[in-house]
Amino acid sequence: MPEEEALRYKTDVQQYVKDNPHTKAFPPHDPQVFELYWSPSQVRARAHPNLLKTQRFLMSLWHSQEPDAPISTAHPLNYADRVRIRRPGDTGFALGPHVDGGGVERWEEHGYGLGRVYDKIWQGKWEEYDPWESSCRLPVVADLYNGAGACSMFRMFQGWLSMSDTGPGEGTLLVNPFLSRATAYFLLRPFFSPRRPRSSHSSNSSMDFLRPSNWSLDTHPTTSLQGATPSHCQELNDMLHPHLQLSKSMQSTP
Repeated sequence: MPEEEALRYKTDVQQYVKDNPHTKAFPPHDPQVFELYWSPSQVRARAHPNLLKTQRFLMSLWHSQEPDAPISTAHPLNYADRVRIRRPGDTGFALGPHVDGGGVERWEEHGYGLGRVYDKIWQGKWEEYDPWESSCRLPVVADLYNGAGACSMFRMFQGWLSMSDTGPGEGTLLVNPFLSRATAYFLLRPFFSPRRPRSSHSSNSSMDFLRPSNWSLDTHPTTSLQGATPSHCQELNDMLHPHLQLSKSMQSTP
């Protein structure tokens, strides 16, 4: 969108905060994230023709095996989120790699199991898993534990509307392009353990730790779901999900 328009949105939302001093914000010592969802600037930005065009393009990646499924890829829905006015170079507020839309629900019969979303993965046919099939996601219950900030609607995409010139590595969103493979990996990860722990490998042989020969199927699985806990999203990190190599696989959006 035009720079002057984006700057006007920013100026207006800053004035809105001043006019509503009760607005919650964090961090307390240097507020950058404001608990605003329906300020005039946000409503206008979400309705901008360029944003709606972008949303329709992204939504077109989805498809349905059920021609009569009550779902549309041509009509974006507004998902209200907060406002962040980021300070240049700030590193104090950053989200780690994660998957929204629930956590433990992905393994539960009455969560994602209602739509049989991951059946191909559970059947050992993970190469056939289609992450862009939409109709199977409609019955899903992704918030079984009423987590703070949990969302019950099916969101085809979630991202940030950036209204400034920000390049890769300067605060833009990071995504993992290996969607189907990464999903299969973190879902199956709880069922495997290393034969030799990472600490037993020298720093020069980290690849030995990742080799298939060093991993085996657990004969007595535990209740740990590696980064998934009730009422929270799925967290990913190098300790729990070493094969994802997140420092390399997570890529900045343009």
